[in-house]
Amino acid sequence: MAQITAPDPDLSESQLVALELADALMTDPGGVTDDLRTRIHERFTRAQMIELALDVMKWSYQKVPVALGTDDEVVAGALTDLVFDADGHWVRPST
Repeated sequence: MAQITAPDPDLSESQLVALELADALMTDPGGVTDDLRTRIHERFTRAQMIELALDVMKWSYQKVPVALGTDDEVVAGALTDLVFDADGHWVRPST
């Protein structure tokens, strides 16, 4: 499990807190500490907190099919690039 071990000097404190939240939601959602919750509330509005959490959930949905062994590879044995269009929408890869 990859965790942030040292602050990245290019990231703001808000960005680091957002990454810490993402890490907690993906690896141990029940383990979000009171300290992290406080720091999130200090830096983000209610709408921003919800958006952060929903974004993490959206990009973590693939964990279920991976865990169940039902995820099909787009190209067998190969990684598939993640591509977005000009509006920021994911482009489904062709097989």
